[in-house]
Amino acid sequence: MDGEALRLVERAIARHGGERWSRIEAIELPVLGLSGFLPWLKGYPRSFGLPRIVRIDPVRVRAVFLDYPRPGERGVFDRGRVALGEAEPVEHRASFSGAGKRRRWSGLDALYFFGYALTHYHSLPWSLRDAEVLAVGPTRQSGATQALTVRFPRTVHTHSEVQTIYFAEDGLIVRHDYVAEVISRLARGAHLWLDYVEVKGIPIATHRRVLTRIGRQALPLVALDARFGTPEIIESGRN
Repeated sequence: MDGEALRLVERAIARHGGERWSRIEAIELPVLGLSGFLPWLKGYPRSFGLPRIVRIDPVRVRAVFLDYPRPGERGVFDRGRVALGEAEPVEHRASFSGAGKRRRWSGLDALYFFGYALTHYHSLPWSLRDAEVLAVGPTRQSGATQALTVRFPRTVHTHSEVQTIYFAEDGLIVRHDYVAEVISRLARGAHLWLDYVEVKGIPIATHRRVLTRIGRQALPLVALDARFGTPEIIESGRN
């Protein structure tokens, strides 16, 4: 990582809570609502619903969906493997290939998609230290002063290997561009990180809006809009 990219990443890490992130045992996010044409096309709320709370461990890449897919039950995403209830965890990404990308989602499908998305969002910007830098420099995107394009390792469960993150002057992430490959190579999103609240020194976005995108141009068409309640952070003694 060259000097400019390293300085940008370290400034962003400091703004997002510094090394305190490594002591997070769980971020508990109450789920308030989901809308947009993508969830509707994939079956929400007909073929899958929402959990009451998502308990995210971004360090261990694990998320537990409480009261999912039904009250009193739970789903678990663990480093790419998913399970509902007491079922054996399974690798699931390969099922999103060919015609599988066009199917209506089951509870397990939605668990994989939202599980990898939320664990990865909450690993940023720390996970950028392990990514390959492709481009860095100033940007004119709304609310941002710098942009960083990276390639994540293939072992990372996320939307796509290549992503662009946009930062405000102080290092706060304000936008995140990617391709949701489990849906389509054409599913290009401009993901806005909104309504931050600070919990134990760590800012957490409680409103995530994904707009459709052509190139770097975000269009006024909402693919997905997710809203969360006030988060709680549980810290462990690990370093």
